[in-house]
Amino acid sequence: MEDTYSYRGWLVSDSFWKRALAVFGYGLVAQLIIGAVIAAFVVFSAVLAAFVFGMGSGI
Repeated sequence: MEDTYSYRGWLVSDSFWKRALAVFGYGLVAQLIIGAVIAAFVVFSAVLAAFVFGMGSGI
């Protein structure tokens, strides 16, 4: 019977390059997600500050 739950991804590959690219890829995706959250917070804060301090009164 074959083990259907074993992980066969690049993180446990025998190839150094596959392991290195897997780590790089996971790091890149994590940075993109964290950066998107921070950018959304900055944009939200800027819009909120514009309306609180009266810069959006002309709209």
